[in-house]
Amino acid sequence: MDIIIKWILCLAFLGWGNAFGEGIPTDFDTRALETASRFTTWQGIEPDKWATIWLIKRYVAPDAYFLLVPPNSTLPDNAYAFGVPESPLRRANRQSMFRRLKQAMELDAPELNYLDGIIQDIEVNIWDASSHPHSTWFEAMYRKLQARYNRDQVPVDCYLKFFDGVARLSTKPDIQAKDYTAQLSLEDDCPGPGMGKSAFIGQFNHKDILREFSLGNKVIFVDTREDEEYNEIHLPGARLLPLRDVDADSVKSFMDADLVVPYCVKDFRGFEVAKAMKRLGVRRVATLSPNGLKGWLQAKLPVVRAGVFSEHEARDALMRCATEPSICLKRVKLQ
Repeated sequence: MDIIIKWILCLAFLGWGNAFGEGIPTDFDTRALETASRFTTWQGIEPDKWATIWLIKRYVAPDAYFLLVPPNSTLPDNAYAFGVPESPLRRANRQSMFRRLKQAMELDAPELNYLDGIIQDIEVNIWDASSHPHSTWFEAMYRKLQARYNRDQVPVDCYLKFFDGVARLSTKPDIQAKDYTAQLSLEDDCPGPGMGKSAFIGQFNHKDILREFSLGNKVIFVDTREDEEYNEIHLPGARLLPLRDVDADSVKSFMDADLVVPYCVKDFRGFEVAKAMKRLGVRRVATLSPNGLKGWLQAKLPVVRAGVFSEHEARDALMRCATEPSICLKRVKLQ
């Protein structure tokens, strides 16, 4: 009996708790999900959000339609809300929204397990290398689709077609990168409208940002994740500001900054916060390239980490890097 107990505890430690039901959300009303015909959420560009919309449409409520409203605005009545703070269907406990919905509905299909791993890699996993070899290809093609629509103007049907293509590719584990990207290009079905409507949001790479610090400019990192994620690890001096909290009052303290850099695990939430801040008058705002916090970690640049590196230590290390960036970045291929 002791051996069995130890084995179960070991599996849980290794993250295999789902085999025993651990991590399955208990706050979902699955009947409400299955019977809903109207779903609503805030507009956004994250793969997790659009993978979840695809999952609802293809596996949960095929006749459903979606009401997308500007971030932080009032949600429509008589619609199932998801991906917002008050909804049980949201990213939580280091699990993507896609994974939580899949578990709550007890959906088990090869294409869903495939996509689950990819979304977890891109949106949640910051410490480890990608667990799936196709994650990098998926993200590259996802970003190409968004680039054709100025990132935030991709039509819903184009996202659905994209994830339909991903589901088909899940049956081809030995596919090569060239064929994978060709089958996800959607250049004929979703060529893009040309000029987009959103305000331009620039990108600063690591060297650009370090140079800003070296010039004595006031650079403020904005962590757009959740409290527990921020408390575990964040960039030096970063201020916590999730998208739901961005308003005219919350951005006042950024108005005198020379550069404001919102970030998240990658840069999807970071982009949304950057766009919202720019609309509210923050004059110089940009996202962190490449790949937000994960890219910063891969470059081995300083971070504040609970019990490991204090705010003061991280700031000192950052300024040392800023003084001579080539020392910190010599192994990093800048974009």
